[in-house]
Amino acid sequence: MGISVEYNKFFAYSGKEGKYFDSTFSKGINIVHGKNTSGKSTFIQALHYTFGINDEKRKLADLLTESVIFRLDLTIHNPAPTSVSIVRDDEIISIKVGEQQPLKFIGIGGNNSREHVKLKVFLSELFGFNLQLEYDNEYKPASLEAMFLPYYIAQDVGWVYRHKSFRGLDFVKNFKNDFFDYFLGITNNYDRLEKTRLDREKKDLEAESRLLHKIEQNSKKFKLAKMKDEAFTAKTNEYIEPYKENKSELIRLEKEYLSICNKITLLEESRKTLLRVRRNLKTNILATEKCPTCSHTLSHSVEDTYNFLQDKNDTEKQIKELNKNIKALKDSQGKLNSIINDIDEKRQVVEQDYYELLEYKVDDVTLDSWLKNKVNVEVSGELNSKLGEITSRILDIEEELSKFKTDEAVKKERRNASYSFKSTFEKYASELQVKPFEDDRFYLLYDIPAFPRQGVELLKTLLAYNFTFVETIKKTEYVHVLPFVLDAIFEGDFEDESKDEILQFIRNHISSDQQFIFSIADSKSNANSATSYNEKHFENNAKLICIGDNSKQRSFLTEYHGQNDEYINETLDILS
Repeated sequence: MGISVEYNKFFAYSGKEGKYFDSTFSKGINIVHGKNTSGKSTFIQALHYTFGINDEKRKLADLLTESVIFRLDLTIHNPAPTSVSIVRDDEIISIKVGEQQPLKFIGIGGNNSREHVKLKVFLSELFGFNLQLEYDNEYKPASLEAMFLPYYIAQDVGWVYRHKSFRGLDFVKNFKNDFFDYFLGITNNYDRLEKTRLDREKKDLEAESRLLHKIEQNSKKFKLAKMKDEAFTAKTNEYIEPYKENKSELIRLEKEYLSICNKITLLEESRKTLLRVRRNLKTNILATEKCPTCSHTLSHSVEDTYNFLQDKNDTEKQIKELNKNIKALKDSQGKLNSIINDIDEKRQVVEQDYYELLEYKVDDVTLDSWLKNKVNVEVSGELNSKLGEITSRILDIEEELSKFKTDEAVKKERRNASYSFKSTFEKYASELQVKPFEDDRFYLLYDIPAFPRQGVELLKTLLAYNFTFVETIKKTEYVHVLPFVLDAIFEGDFEDESKDEILQFIRNHISSDQQFIFSIADSKSNANSATSYNEKHFENNAKLICIGDNSKQRSFLTEYHGQNDEYINETLDILS
């Protein structure tokens, strides 16, 4: 058994309405009693609401319109006792642990809000609750409802179906198995999270491996490429060296040919330009005295005359030099023709060697198909490399998984736990005079469907079931223990004999290490009141918590007359 929690005092106050509720708890049995609809269930729901369980909000709708502040003082035994005060005011919860400064959570009205998630994590760590549940294909810390669920039977559906006292948990994937496994110590959260991750990774890798094997084994191209690759590799190596030499020589000759052609072209273009200049210079502008366009008289300086004659002489000189160079290049035409012949010969050699290589075959495999297969060889190599990596990782995962319990081992432990549960469940049901089930599945924890009972028989069956479950999970070393809360244990029309059987059963199976809280309806006119039950079955050792004065409905809150001012101020200090 892990951390245990004991409630000390519950207080509710509405400054708006000038009303309050105040009660303490005993370490053992606490009987909440009052007239029907007086507010007994409201009291229990308010307890859970104070922790941040928003599932109770809809049931407390009328009460919450009165702007009520709730406070619960409790003691955590871990194993040394630590005092804790929890104060809730609508969307705000403030928690004071020991002498530490209060820790505040603002905006906890929605279960998915950031502050509510922080609150859930804080309380889970405070109570030593580590259950992880699967939400949206990912394991996350379980809700606060799951923390309280083993220790709470609600008035409405709690006495009809097992573990249904809070809404929403039915929609959590694999909830039943994960919930039972955790509280029975079959698998812990971290094992399950890591094992789930490794199983998923292994499954994905195995699927990828099967696909790659199929591609490689079914491809004839890969097999052919592997067989012929070496022969073609040798042939291409034989071809490449002379090809490189011939290709280099061909490139050199082509460059030389282009260089000579470019020089001739440049000289001829320069000569054309100079001829145009000479033709323009033949017009003797120095002999002209008037402008041919506007008839103005032109005057020429000595400097103009010199420049004109100089340009004319330079042009003639350059034309003469160009003609000489062009003639010299054309006289080398024989060399140019020789280069052209060499280029043609080298080109034929290169092409002939290439086509010989293309026509080369090994078992009807040509170079062209080999080049394509060469790609397949590379792909095949990549496949083999990838398959090797996958196989290695799968082996690593299997080694890691070997540290965890196998599915078969888990199933075996669940079966053993179910039969151990069955033994106690049958015994408790018999003590309550419940008719035995003929089918074993109604006793085996993981197999139990809805119980086919009604009325007092169904209530007794669920009472025996829940006591068995709590007794069973308390044997698990790390499981936290909260007060066992049963709302309306006489739900329905019961005979006094059945009520006595239920109370006697509770008396026989209460535990000194766990607080017990249950509610019953009574009034001053009842022959058997809570007081008489306390005297008859609990030797007056139970703490009686009266809601109202047994005469009023909806009397959870009563008029406040200033008797708790100091406590209210302290509560507001924690909240602020």
